[in-house]
Amino acid sequence: MEQRSKIPGLALLALSFTQCTGREQAPDPIIGDWRAIQVDGEKHPKSETGYGEPILRGEQLRIRDDLAGELALYATQDYDGLEYNAERVAELVVDASEAPKYRIEVVHDLFENDEPYDEPVVPDTGYADTGYADSGAEDTDTGDTGALAGEDDDLAEVRPLKLPSAPELAPAEVVFDCTLERDTLTCDREGADELKHWVFTRIRAEDEV
Repeated sequence: MEQRSKIPGLALLALSFTQCTGREQAPDPIIGDWRAIQVDGEKHPKSETGYGEPILRGEQLRIRDDLAGELALYATQDYDGLEYNAERVAELVVDASEAPKYRIEVVHDLFENDEPYDEPVVPDTGYADTGYADSGAEDTDTGDTGALAGEDDDLAEVRPLKLPSAPELAPAEVVFDCTLERDTLTCDREGADELKHWVFTRIRAEDEV
């Protein structure tokens, strides 16, 4: 007579829970760098003419592991074989409690000005550019004084200290309501008439930024 060993159902259930223990929680899929590829139906980044050379303007979201990060508006321009860059940034935090729907809160409104993008500063000396601009004036810059920003300073360009935990930010001036599907993040900017509908794609290490 053949004897069969039987494992009780509760033992099997306990075994399945044992196998699940020790697994690390997967990071939230919104973490990473994102590049805008479409804004209000227009392809981004977009190229515009400036100083005889085209200027490429674009936007990025950079979201860290603590779900804090920054929104960056950037501009790049090639001049005399060198690339010049300008960037404005504002700190943000992400509410991932209803993932894959996300709420991205940006502290400063970079879109409140008619020209939200800074211009790359290219040399105008008439000489071959070496990458080091020299105005001829005595250099009186003594470096960072450590002074706090004044009331008239543009806080959108002042980067706070990076802390290991998510920073406590002021109330948001810009809010994006987003939906994540694989490597595409589709967002609407609350209360906006222009620059309202955004599509971001994930930037991978092999991508050219």
